[in-house]
Formats: sequence, C-alpha cells, structure tokens
Amino acid sequence: MKISTVSKYITFIFFLLFNLELEAQEATSDTIKVKAGKLSELLGSKKDVLKSLTLKGEINGTDITTIRSMAKLSILNLTDVKIVKGGTFISSIYNENIEYDNNEVPEEMFYGKDNLSIVILPENTVAIGVKAFSDCTKLTSIIIPDGTRTIGTNAFISCTGLSSVTIPGTMTMIDYAAFQECTSLSKIYCKGVLPPKITPYTFFGVNKNNCKVHIPKGALAAYQGATGWSEFKNMIEE
Repeated sequence: MKISTVSKYITFIFFLLFNLELEAQEATSDTIKVKAGKLSELLGSKKDVLKSLTLKGEINGTDITTIRSMAKLSILNLTDVKIVKGGTFISSIYNENIEYDNNEVPEEMFYGKDNLSIVILPENTVAIGVKAFSDCTKLTSIIIPDGTRTIGTNAFISCTGLSSVTIPGTMTMIDYAAFQECTSLSKIYCKGVLPPKITPYTFFGVNKNNCKVHIPKGALAAYQGATGWSEFKNMIEE
C-alpha cells in the first residue's frame, strides 16, 4: 500500500471517529414532542444515554416510569408539558399504582432521582405531590410555577443540594416536612403578599438564621406573624 493511500486511510478513520464522537455528544440532548404513553417508544435506545431532555405535549404515568428509568438524565425541561391521568406508574415504596390528577406532579415522580440537577416544571402545574422530589440530592434550585396551590408532605425532603426555591403568589399550603433537611437552602423567594400556610416542620433542618426570605413590599408584618414563617430571621422586602 502506498504512503499516500495509508495517509488517506488514516484520515478517513480519524474523520469517522470524529463524527461518531460528535454524534455521541449530540445524542446526550434531545427535544421530543410526545403523546401520552409513547415516550419510551420515541426515545428508543437514546433512553440510556440522554443527559438533557426537553418534552412537549402530554405525558402520563407510563411516561413518568420511563423518565424514572433514565439513569443519566440530569436536566429535564417540562415547561410545555401537560401531565394527564392514566398509564402505569408504580410506587417504589408501596408497590402499587400511583393515582393523581391532571396537571399534578404525582407522588414520588422524581423520588430518589439523585442524578437530576435541573427540573423545569410544567407551566400549568397546580399541585406537587407527596415525596415528589424526595432525596433528589443534586437538585440545586426549583421554581414553582404560577398557578400551583399546594406542595405535599415530604415533597422536597432531604434535597440537600437545594439552595433556592421560588414560591408563587397562588400557593396556599406547603405541607409537613416539605423542605425538611434541605440543609443548603439559603434563598426563598415568596411572591405572595399573604404567606402560604406552613407547619413548624415544613422547613425543619433549614438554617432559619441565615436563609434569606425575599417577600413583596408591605408583606413583612404578615410573614413575621405567620406560623412557621416567623422563625425566619432574615426577611427582605423587595
């Protein structure tokens, strides 16, 4: 084989490997328009390699099961998703099908998914279920969408990497231990002039001397006089 031929052969191999590497990098991120129950079929073999996923359309319990099986998934954008009833989503704690309503982040949806660092919730979210994000230790921040009214018991318990949370003005109740042991939580942004109801244990384990609670102007008296909120010593009107 002539030197020029060998050189061309090496160049071709290099080019092939380079393109394979590019394809592998591109395969770690994807945007998919999904119909309820069809996510696994649409993902195919990409399910095992994707690190970033944006979904549009509708998902149900079957799709949630698929999302939970994605071991490398770190970033999940559900902004334009509607969560609908139906499908099969089995509790990893009680081994029974989890029931939930439309536009609700179901109980245990992301429970124990310690590979997740960023989750953008659907804009039409109205409720976040029990243990929905429990033990998501790499989750760093969460913005609860406008329109959300309740956060369930233990929803974010032991999210030890969580440093900031934004709570909309529509929120009425943040239940028992919802943010318990979120030991890195340093900023809470509350959009409501009236504080949502919380229990004395909603933020148990959070450093209430250092954590800054940002509230609307004129709301200081309401927060300082509310059960649970009165324990926070660093409130900022803005």
